[in-house]
Amino acid sequence: MRPSSLLIAASALTSTLVASLAIEKRHSNAWPEAIRSYYVAAAKSLSSIPASTLASLSPSSCNVASAKMPSISGLPPVTPGLSLYHVAVGRGTQNYTCDIAHPSTAPVAIGASATLYNTTCMSCIAPEALEAIPSSSLLLPTPKESNVLFPAQAYISGHHYFSDLTTPTFNLHTAKANFGIQFAKLLTKVPVPDDKQQLGQDQSKAVPWLKLSSANAPEGLGSDSSPVREIYRVNTAGGSPPKTCDASPASFEVQYAAEYWFWG
Repeated sequence: MRPSSLLIAASALTSTLVASLAIEKRHSNAWPEAIRSYYVAAAKSLSSIPASTLASLSPSSCNVASAKMPSISGLPPVTPGLSLYHVAVGRGTQNYTCDIAHPSTAPVAIGASATLYNTTCMSCIAPEALEAIPSSSLLLPTPKESNVLFPAQAYISGHHYFSDLTTPTFNLHTAKANFGIQFAKLLTKVPVPDDKQQLGQDQSKAVPWLKLSSANAPEGLGSDSSPVREIYRVNTAGGSPPKTCDASPASFEVQYAAEYWFWG
């Protein structure tokens, strides 16, 4: 099984199970630890589920009521009355600028850009496998959407970007599905504790976990079309900038991945 399947969810879990069991049995040292951990977790989560059940899964048939979102101290809980709407893994970059005339200053965050992959079913069927995806995916090149043969493209939920410097946006409208467009604002930012740190390949620390709430669209962009009211960024891997701008260009990107949980 190709490593690119790390970002595949729903019915693709059947083939993931086959690969997971084989890799877990082989314990090959040729596999990077993060990828091996993913397959071991997948095997543990999925081995008791009949293949026929996995093959019939779709985002609309999964019982998301059983899904449990990761949490850390300081991150506020979901507002009572909201239900889980969607879960996705984001894979992309955190973006920064530097004042190169003052190399001792800290980089300034100017947003992020990521492709979102639908992992709604995985959140309730194979949570341990989902937990391993962000760090594992950073070992692989960022998928190119122009490559239609790349298997994960079938599970794209949409895209995450910033409409302006303060408005994170989640466009979950694709040719295959429409989960709406959501504009958001930051409510809470919690640094990742040492016991949950997942470094990027460049040894960048994990970006903070976040709680976001729905927000009005920036002027000229209409309104959101989603029932989502709260969004959490959890289980982050990589993405943090260096402490200072010393030796950094005027603008740069840092690879990251994370889970995004949408509630409405």
